[in-house]
Amino acid sequence: MWFAASRMESDMTAPFVSRRTVLQGIVGVAAASVSRIGAAQAKFKEFPFSLGVAAGDPAPDGFVLWTRLAPMPLKARGGMSRKPIPVRFDIATDPQMTAIVRSGTATSHIETAHALHVEVDGLEPGRDYFYRFRAGDADSAVGRARTLPAPNAAVDRIKFASAGCQQWEGGYYTAWRHIADENLDFVIHYGDYIYEGAHRAADGNNKPLPRTLPEDFKACITLTDYRRRYGLYKSDPDLQTAHASCPFYSSYDDHEVANNWAGDTDARNTPPEDFLFRRAAAFQAWYEHMPVRRGLMPRGPDLRSYRAVRIGKLADIAILDTRQFRTKQPCGDGIKPSCPEAEISTRTMMGTPQEHWLADHLKHATGMWQVLAQQVMFGRLNWRAFLKHGEAIAHAENMDKWDSAPAARERILAMYAANKKMPVVLSGDAHKAFAMEIEREKPRRSPAGVEFLATSISSGGDGAIDAPSTQPLYADNPHLKFFANLRGYTRHTVSAKEWRADHRALESIAKPGAAITTLKSLAVEPHIAKLNEA
Repeated sequence: MWFAASRMESDMTAPFVSRRTVLQGIVGVAAASVSRIGAAQAKFKEFPFSLGVAAGDPAPDGFVLWTRLAPMPLKARGGMSRKPIPVRFDIATDPQMTAIVRSGTATSHIETAHALHVEVDGLEPGRDYFYRFRAGDADSAVGRARTLPAPNAAVDRIKFASAGCQQWEGGYYTAWRHIADENLDFVIHYGDYIYEGAHRAADGNNKPLPRTLPEDFKACITLTDYRRRYGLYKSDPDLQTAHASCPFYSSYDDHEVANNWAGDTDARNTPPEDFLFRRAAAFQAWYEHMPVRRGLMPRGPDLRSYRAVRIGKLADIAILDTRQFRTKQPCGDGIKPSCPEAEISTRTMMGTPQEHWLADHLKHATGMWQVLAQQVMFGRLNWRAFLKHGEAIAHAENMDKWDSAPAARERILAMYAANKKMPVVLSGDAHKAFAMEIEREKPRRSPAGVEFLATSISSGGDGAIDAPSTQPLYADNPHLKFFANLRGYTRHTVSAKEWRADHRALESIAKPGAAITTLKSLAVEPHIAKLNEA
C-alpha cells in the first residue's frame, strides 16, 4: 500500500548578508582532536566518505547536513554491512574546526543506504558555519554552510547560482569547480542531477563521449540502479567541492526518474501501476543523496518537494515541482507547430493543490523580489528555429515546457498580478541559456515578469556560441534578450535596487579544467518586467 505524501510544509523563511568567507582551505582540512565515543567503533578498509559532504535548506537558525557512508559506492550496498553505524558531526565557526559550537552523533542505517540527514537548529542567523563528520577513525572533508538572516532582517545583497543538467558522460564538471570558487550564499539546483540512461560510448552523432559510464550500467529501474548512479555522479571531485562550498536548495526534474516523465507515467507509456514502483525507487534514491530535510522523505512514489524560502525583506522564493503533478505532454510531446490539445483549460504543470499553495504563498510574501524557482521554460517561445524546415511554418511550441499548458501559465501570472507582484522565474532543462521578458496573453502581450534559464553543467556536450538557430530565434522572439548554446550556469547578484544575472560559460567540457567567462550580464529593476544590459 502506498502512503500519501505528507502535507506538512517545510517552510524555510529567511535571508543572507553580504559578508563572504573564502572557500580556500575548507575541503580537506585536517580534523582537530575530537571525542570518539560511539563513532570510533566502526572500521573501514576504504574511505567511507567517498561521496563527500553537503549542506542544504538553510534556515535562520540552522540547516541540514548530509553525508553517506559508501566506501565502495558502485557496489550494491556501497560496500557497507547491515550494521547501523554511529557517525559524529561537529559544527564550528572556523574552517580549521577549532571553535566547535555543536557536536552530536547520528546513526546511519542500511535501509536508507547509510545516508545521514542531520537537521541542526539553534544557531545564529546570517553567518557562516563549518562542519565535518567522523565515522570510526575516518574524518570527512570540511564543508561550509550559512544560516539565513532573520525573516524580517534588511539584507544588502545575496549572491547565488542556478544550475543543473549534469549528465556525467556528457562532459567534465568543471562548471561545479568554478561555482565553488564564486563564494556564493547558496545554489539552486533545478534538477537532472543524474541521468537514468544506459551505458553508451558515443553521442547521437557517433562522436565519442568525454566520459563513459561503466559497462554494467543499464537504464535505472531498481533502487540499486539509482543508488549506483548517484554513487558515480557524487564521486566527482568538482561536484563534491561545490557541495562543500555552500548550501544547496535541491529540486528534481525528469532524469532523476525517467526521461520526460509526467505524473504517473513515462514517455514509454508504462502503465501507472508499474511506473509508480520505479518512481518510488527513484524518489528514495534522490532523498538519500540530497541535502534536504526529513520533511522531504518520500512516501512510496509520493514526495512533497515544493516549499518556500524567505530571504529577509529582500526576496521570497517558491521552489516548485513541475513533474509529479503535471498533465501528460500533449500531441506526443516534442516541438510541435500546432497542438489544439495544449489549449485545454484544465491542463496543469503543478496540479491543483500546488497551485493553491502558491496562491497562499503569494498572499503572505512581502519580499522586494518574488522568485519562482522551477524546472522547465515558463515563458512563451517560438521554437520553430529548432525544427528542420522550420522556416516553412509560422510558430512552434515545446510540449515538455509550460507551452503545453498555457492556461496554467496564465493562472500563475494572474496570481502574481492579483497580488501586485512580478515574478523572476528561474528555470533550466533546455541545455541552453535563455533570458527573456515574460508576456501575458491577456491583456494581449502585456509584460508580466522576467525569466533566466540556466544552461546545463555538462548535458548536451560542447555547444557553439553561434548556433544556426540563433538569429532566427531572436527574429521570432523580440522578448528574448539572450540565447547561448554553451555549458555553464547563471550567477545571480540581488539587492534592493537591482537583480543582475551573469550567464557564465565554459570554453569546453570535453577536457577538465577549462576557463570560464561571462557571456552576458543582464539587469532588472524591482517591479519592472524589462531586461537591461548590465
